[in-house]
Amino acid sequence: MRLPFMYDSSMKSITYPLSMPEDLYGEVKRTAEKTGLSMADAIRQSVKLGLPKLEQELSGLKPLSKEECRKAWEVPNAEFDALEHHCASLPEPEPEE
Repeated sequence: MRLPFMYDSSMKSITYPLSMPEDLYGEVKRTAEKTGLSMADAIRQSVKLGLPKLEQELSGLKPLSKEECRKAWEVPNAEFDALEHHCASLPEPEPEE
């Protein structure tokens, strides 16, 4: 059985601030203590090991069309339509480097 690639902390890295709910922080902390990893290494490992599953489960999803939304909810919602129109008129955010 081949083990998944493990993060190597000597690799070149980028610092990225991360905010998380308290309950998730607690899970990460418990896992770090149980495995003997630092908090940072536990977070890196969970990202590395979880990305393939995330991609598999979410790839191919697309937003519902207006017609699909109307069929799903059966009743037009003027407030939602106004919000959707407003959001569509906002400029695209600049891509992160």
